[in-house]
Amino acid sequence: MLTKARVIRREAEAIARKQRFLMIRYALILATGALAFLELGQDVSPVPVAVLMLAAIGSNVVLGTAPPFSFFDARTQAPVLVGDTVMISFALLLTRASQESFLFFFFVLIMAAKVENFLFLGVGAALIGLASFLVADAGPSMVSPSLMRIPFLFAAGIFFGYVVLPERTGEMVPLVRQTSAAAQARQVA
Repeated sequence: MLTKARVIRREAEAIARKQRFLMIRYALILATGALAFLELGQDVSPVPVAVLMLAAIGSNVVLGTAPPFSFFDARTQAPVLVGDTVMISFALLLTRASQESFLFFFFVLIMAAKVENFLFLGVGAALIGLASFLVADAGPSMVSPSLMRIPFLFAAGIFFGYVVLPERTGEMVPLVRQTSAAAQARQVA
């Protein structure tokens, strides 16, 4: 049986992990929005991108109200991951991104699913962003929007890696077990 101090410590860890997740997600939303706004063509309205970004920010605010122990359940995380993948894909479509933009983004997703070292993931995602910038057909006026691909792909790699990495390495398993024990201890008390 868990002592009250252990339950409080585990709850604090769950809250801290949830807050880190939300902050990383805000960074991803910001990077996606900046990339989309910078790469929009002159003939494309920025309204759909603005609505998409406001919806993403609103969903993050709603996610902030979720209980910390159930926050990393598959029922909560699966829709968030699918929704964020759709959000990013939609933002890339709105900017009429080239096929290589999607290729680089999905390469980062695959890397986030496979790499077991968070530092290596961050460096790899930044290097993929650099490769995306170097491959881009950017004229002198497009250098700034193309440069935004580097922090965008870095943020995408860190975000998806932050969700997937603890699940694969087993870091979340003890937290889930102790979470169940903590919930049972609360019901008894």
